[in-house]
Amino acid sequence: MDVREELSILIRSRQPLISLVTGEEERAGDLLRALAEELNHRELFFWNTVSGFRRNGKGGNPLEEGRMDPLTALQRIEGYKEDALFVLEDFHPYFEEPVVVRQLRNLLYTLRSSRKTVVLLSPLGKLPPELRDDVPQVFLPLPGYANLKELLDSVCEGRDVKSNLNREAEEKLVKSALGLSESQARGVFVQSILKHKVLDQSALQLVLSEKQKIIKKEEILEFFPSREKISDIGGLDNLKDWLKKRDKAFSRRAKDYGLPNPKGILIIGVQGTGKSLTAKATSALWRLPLLRMDLGKVFGSLVGESEERMRKALLLAETISPCILWIDEIDKAFASVTSAGDSGTSARVFGTFLTWLQEKESPVFVIATGNDISNLPPELMRKGRFDEIFFVDLPTYDERMEIFRVHLSRVRPVIRDYDIALLAGETEGYSGAEIEQAIINAMYNAFDDEEREFTTADVVQGAREVVPIIKLMHERIEKLRAWAEERTRKANRIQR
Repeated sequence: MDVREELSILIRSRQPLISLVTGEEERAGDLLRALAEELNHRELFFWNTVSGFRRNGKGGNPLEEGRMDPLTALQRIEGYKEDALFVLEDFHPYFEEPVVVRQLRNLLYTLRSSRKTVVLLSPLGKLPPELRDDVPQVFLPLPGYANLKELLDSVCEGRDVKSNLNREAEEKLVKSALGLSESQARGVFVQSILKHKVLDQSALQLVLSEKQKIIKKEEILEFFPSREKISDIGGLDNLKDWLKKRDKAFSRRAKDYGLPNPKGILIIGVQGTGKSLTAKATSALWRLPLLRMDLGKVFGSLVGESEERMRKALLLAETISPCILWIDEIDKAFASVTSAGDSGTSARVFGTFLTWLQEKESPVFVIATGNDISNLPPELMRKGRFDEIFFVDLPTYDERMEIFRVHLSRVRPVIRDYDIALLAGETEGYSGAEIEQAIINAMYNAFDDEEREFTTADVVQGAREVVPIIKLMHERIEKLRAWAEERTRKANRIQR
């Protein structure tokens, strides 16, 4: 059911109050005008604290024009004798006033026998506890492909601009704008036309550039560059094989074959073993955009703000799909879910995320990484949330050889006379990050010693300067291994 149909049903069923959540006030206004016309030309009034009531949002009405406080506005609505639809813009700040909330509750009862409906239009999905169970919430999604295609045609026609794009290129341009609001999309289309005087391939790059700026402004999600390749990951052969088999998972052929979209993976393991690197390399392997979610920026100070931020970020990821959504250190972000330390905010945000994870149909592949299983809520690991839960252990001997080859080839692509077997043997219990640090130590030591070339002996010495995590956190790592033994799939091919 689309939003227009949902609102129409609620209004025709004489629902007194409806919460419409969107930041696109102009687009919501157009939708409500069309609905009012559809519902037997019902009267439509918009109100805000600055302008008061305006008929159809333009002024001229029998409800006394001019600035008006929210309580008086609600009383005018209650006393109005005709059938009408009232849209209250940015009403959420007044939910802090008990007398306003009480008057809204009064309207729940007094308007039921009338054909008057109040729509609370706000960018925040916030309702006071007294209204939460009685007021349905409708979320206006960001414009889809058809809306943006129509908008692009309208912009070109309105400015009498010639398009040099073929059908495939135009489709790609419109898809690149998914995830933007209508006003944002119009802005980047117009910028492209004004800059190049014609609609051509350069428009695509401008749209993508502007889109990255807009998403960066949202703060919670960010485009993450995927420079790493799957070959940059030393070891983890089981995990890499699993990812390679799903390389074409989001293609049209896979869909025609009947394959479902992969949901995602949860990667648990020792620090410094390549979990984050896997997320970046998967983006390059699958040729999909990588979005990193900063869960720390989800949490806000206002009631309902955190849940709204999470919902908006997930919706944005869906509109950009197919894509990869990377959530790093998920165990730290949701560590307080099982406690009551933040008045239940973490639990509500976590619940929003879990529901989306379970029910999402859009091709958003989630890669969540974590180190400490004791901080992970058990609900996260229930079957159906992720396709697989992988455990990444410290690298084996063969994997350490591969890791040394990867890191040494980066810093010395030509000079390859290092005793890899010896180095792998000297670094038992070292993580990939610690092996990289050993090479860096060797380079610094050799550079300080008359800037000579570093040798195998330098790397061995560099490794001895590193205190590996197995010594610092031996008990915790053994506990993690014991927990993962029967509960996860091993990312490392050779078992310990």
